[in-house]
Amino acid sequence: MAAESPFKPVAEVIGSGPYRFVKDEHVSGARAVFERFADYQPRAAGPVGFTAGPKVAHFERVEWLTLDPFSASAALRRGEIDWWENPSRDLVDQVSGDPNITVVSHFATANGIMTFNQRYPPFDNPAIRRALLGAVDQTEAMSAIAGGDRNNWRDDVGLFGTGSPLASDVGIEVLRSPRDYAAVKRALAEAGYKGEKIVVMAPTDVHELGNLTRTGAEQLRRAGINVDLQEMDFGSVVRRRGNQGPPDRGGYNMFCTLIDRSLPNVHPYGNLAIRADGKEPINGWANSPRIEELRAAWLDTVDLEKQKRICADLQKQLWEDVPFIPMGEYWQATAYRKHLTDVLPGCFVVFYGVRRAS
Repeated sequence: MAAESPFKPVAEVIGSGPYRFVKDEHVSGARAVFERFADYQPRAAGPVGFTAGPKVAHFERVEWLTLDPFSASAALRRGEIDWWENPSRDLVDQVSGDPNITVVSHFATANGIMTFNQRYPPFDNPAIRRALLGAVDQTEAMSAIAGGDRNNWRDDVGLFGTGSPLASDVGIEVLRSPRDYAAVKRALAEAGYKGEKIVVMAPTDVHELGNLTRTGAEQLRRAGINVDLQEMDFGSVVRRRGNQGPPDRGGYNMFCTLIDRSLPNVHPYGNLAIRADGKEPINGWANSPRIEELRAAWLDTVDLEKQKRICADLQKQLWEDVPFIPMGEYWQATAYRKHLTDVLPGCFVVFYGVRRAS
């Protein structure tokens, strides 16, 4: 493979995991099929974890169907599907009382962020991004995607998820104080915002992301931002957020997304939204020499207390350079028929290790 040109399109993606993708049966937006990869050899022993330990495939074939939430709920209750990956909070109750269905309420944790295209005006101006810290309401954002029960979400969230080793409340008062949209409007004007149209991308087929983005867009409107909300399928959002062109030529100004709180995302190098060398699409190509200096300092020490101090400084810098705005965190649910066993909790569904009860 080293002799192949890196610019040559890949004909087929072949991994080394317990399942292989069956491209001939793929129907975009409807179905993805995986079959057990006979040549894969799992580890012989060791404890089974989400991404560690033996990865044993107990099914010959897995079909991943794309269904709207109401169809997924009905299909799970009728036994037409075995597993509903991520039911939204307002639909969990439809299946939680079924004696044939297991519902795991805290299956995975996700942090929301509002991210800006920092290559183009007006969000190339850090003062404008800073002003919007006064507009984002984490409580409202999390309620929009996880409901009114505070047991399912948290606000007062900074760079890292609550309770993770490097989490800090340094400077969090900028998001904790009451929202004063008149003051934000004045700060935006002083920073140089002149009413430019802002293209916001919202996916129509990913419930949580769509609600998070629409809520964020409304908060910007209250602050006087001229929002052009453009709704599209999630695949189009993903393609467009990598477009470095201007917003009126296939680019964008703002979108909201969710970052799972798995192991890589709880430190400055695993969480790509913190990267600020101008090369990361997930945060709109943010550029901050000071953030990069602190990330490098974190990498240079193995002392946890020093790492915590560095991350406290890193969070201080977040409120100055604003590579993104944290929007809170919530717990995702998952639901499956009770004949499935050994389901591994984590930030997304995995098929290895899962069994069908005899």
